[in-house]
Amino acid sequence: MKSEPPAHLKSPNRQQLQALITAVGGAERMHEIIFKFYVRMSNDVMIGFFFAGKNLEEVAKQQTHFILNAAGLIDRFEGKGPSTAHVALPPILRGHFDRRLVLLRETLTAAELDPLLINEWIQFEEGFRSIVVS
Repeated sequence: MKSEPPAHLKSPNRQQLQALITAVGGAERMHEIIFKFYVRMSNDVMIGFFFAGKNLEEVAKQQTHFILNAAGLIDRFEGKGPSTAHVALPPILRGHFDRRLVLLRETLTAAELDPLLINEWIQFEEGFRSIVVS
């Protein structure tokens, strides 16, 4: 019998993700935060090389649409999912992913989000670790 992961490790379900997007201030605010996050990552000494030559606005737009689709707020997502979006990149190692989460937490804190919302967003992202990390 498979046991459930502890609540603090579970990714939010669709309703929780919708509530997160609403609490953040809606899709437009979420996109602004995601763009700032990608700028922060692109300038980072440890993971910035992943973003060299990338259109950060487009990447942020695709990530926003992915999240909105996961929340059921848009019907179609036409971009690449996590399992295919990272194929052309150098291997993403555990430390790279960990650094990404640190930068996400810093970005969300700078956006003055409630710590509970920050943790929910981090949990959502953590759910992709096994797909993204080589």
